[in-house]
Amino acid sequence: MLAVPLLAAVLAAQGCGARNGSASTSPAETSQPAGTAKVLAFDKTGAKPAKKYRIAYLAECTNNPYCQTRLKGIEAAAKKYGFDVKVFDANFTPQTQLGQVQDAVAQGFDGYVFAPVAAAPGCTMWQRFLKPTGKPIVTLDVPMCKDPDHTPGVAATVTMVRQAFFDDHVDYAFRSCKSACKVAAIGGFTGSDLFTLWQRAIAQGKAKYPNVKVVSDQPGNYDPRVALRVVGDALRANPDLDVVISPWDDMTRGAEQAIVAAGKKPGKDVRIYSTGATKVGVQRVKQGAWNETSIFLPFEESYYAGTALIMALEGKPVNAYVNEADLPPVTNLGSLYVTKQNAARFRPSY
Repeated sequence: MLAVPLLAAVLAAQGCGARNGSASTSPAETSQPAGTAKVLAFDKTGAKPAKKYRIAYLAECTNNPYCQTRLKGIEAAAKKYGFDVKVFDANFTPQTQLGQVQDAVAQGFDGYVFAPVAAAPGCTMWQRFLKPTGKPIVTLDVPMCKDPDHTPGVAATVTMVRQAFFDDHVDYAFRSCKSACKVAAIGGFTGSDLFTLWQRAIAQGKAKYPNVKVVSDQPGNYDPRVALRVVGDALRANPDLDVVISPWDDMTRGAEQAIVAAGKKPGKDVRIYSTGATKVGVQRVKQGAWNETSIFLPFEESYYAGTALIMALEGKPVNAYVNEADLPPVTNLGSLYVTKQNAARFRPSY
């Protein structure tokens, strides 16, 4: 989701309905919201469901490290709560997901965990096919229907990836510029929902921090090879580049290689701010090559989505947003940002 290769082949889309509202992803700024608290409290009780449920996991992918870790999360929830789960893998293709949603509805599952490939088609699938079943649906990964977080009518929405998350990440990087500063930004696939969120975040950051000049803003396709080329070009055109920002750790590896190839020291001559908090990313932060990586929680994302669905099936629906930034891996660290100062206290799951 993620700033990860979750929407790698997705076309840009607008949601199905508009609502206002936003929320900060910083755990230090707000107390734990009711939705998150309810899910955590239920999970701690160890309650066993009244029956063995059949659940469909309508995933956008299962074939990259993020999605594979998220698959482990839903499997862990199935083991704890004793439900059967059938996995549908859309492989990033909205049309494939449409067919799978229709197929899952025809099979009559007790409930659905739904990770839309993209917001607009996902909203349509929910409205036309999933919602009419009358069965509980929990969505995860990306918000849909133009809602900033939770879509009213679903039993819960569990996600980290939304506009406020990327806004905060860009702000964190741009705040490091105490004087005039040149920045190169690399993003995902042009036209994808995630690229749109990323571009909006960069735009608001530029408006907020006038001392920051974004000298390069190019898609990196979540591919370290593309990032190597793009950041290499940016360094040749701007040898005094100060910062590189990226929404995915694997892509950031290519940016680091470009900085080294230019004869500069990553993390010092050119600061690096990434996203993902993967095992590789956290290790690079510990070593000082990267200055920060923001946290994604793929295992917790699906685990608590499964928990929220059981709650709904047992007559205790959350009916709210479950912000992953308020889950223990983040709140225990006290920050969304893994830095050299706190990296030893964070345990990446993928």
